Amino acid sequence: MKLNPTTLRKMGWRCFALMWIPFITLFVGMWNMPEGSYDFDELPELTQYSLVALVILFALTFIFFIGSLVSSSTNKNKLLKSGEEAPAKIIRIYETGTTVNNSYMVGFELEVMPKNAPKFTATTEQLISRLNIHEFQVGKKVLVAYDSESHEATIIGKFVET
Repeated sequence: MKLNPTTLRKMGWRCFALMWIPFITLFVGMWNMPEGSYDFDELPELTQYSLVALVILFALTFIFFIGSLVSSSTNKNKLLKSGEEAPAKIIRIYETGTTVNNSYMVGFELEVMPKNAPKFTATTEQLISRLNIHEFQVGKKVLVAYDSESHEATIIGKFVET
């Protein structure tokens, strides 16, 4: 399994969803306990396991979400430095469910059209300001930086005249 930004984000959401199981069992384990403060050793066994699982799943959720952002940024920087430029047509736009400071992480399926190579399809994700979201539409051409070996691409942001 390749740990690309999409995979990392999906793993983060799965850990977040699983985190609710120990969260609920934490309260079930403490249901009939009298009020007061307790040391960890005094807590019921179910509550102890729930706390440990909750902390582990929380840490994994955080690591996967931050990892997806870092991985996405690293891939984009690599393509911007060493990638080749080519026009591309937006085939599909999809939501990823991630928002960062009023910018949306948007997924694009692109048909990249290099000058001296055959066309290929690439998917990429990019943070788009909510003020610029209207500029990205299916069928519109954009300029991308791509890797000719891995066929990864990222939108540079300059639009090619059609």
